[in-house]
Amino acid sequence: LGTIGWFMRELKEPGFLVDMGKRGKKLAQKETLLHRWVTAYPEQLKPKQTIGRYRGEHGWWKNKKLDPFKAQWGGEVAAARLTQYLQPQIITVYTTTQHLNEFLLENRLKKDPAGDVELLERFWTLGKNWQYKDMVHPILVYADLLATGNERNIETAKIIYEQHIVRLIRED
Repeated sequence: LGTIGWFMRELKEPGFLVDMGKRGKKLAQKETLLHRWVTAYPEQLKPKQTIGRYRGEHGWWKNKKLDPFKAQWGGEVAAARLTQYLQPQIITVYTTTQHLNEFLLENRLKKDPAGDVELLERFWTLGKNWQYKDMVHPILVYADLLATGNERNIETAKIIYEQHIVRLIRED
């Protein structure tokens, strides 16, 4: 509970959260805020969420549908599904510790520090009306792609920004 107050102050002080009086609060400078989050994510939050690297049978993920309450595609797989533009090299999945073993068994994944499957702990609560089905939010996909530094991933991140994120920044 104490985190909420701290977080609200952190947004308010640099002018990211504006008090609109009776109309509530409003996010401002959304593009700057997004840029700061996307820059900080791979250095500060993502390392804390890393479960490990794994390897599965070749192409196990290609036609796989995930139960979004148990696991969701992130990174290159989500980007490929959003844009039909990228051929994933790293398979990123966000899951919960309570569903980890089930996910590993179901997909026959084996621990491998050099594996192409990256499992991360989900750090948000999924709502009932989640519109992206078995994928994480495009902002997280965008952050995952930019963090790789890979030119093709950065190109795909720009497509995702234009198709899915820019409208969120511009709406009030």
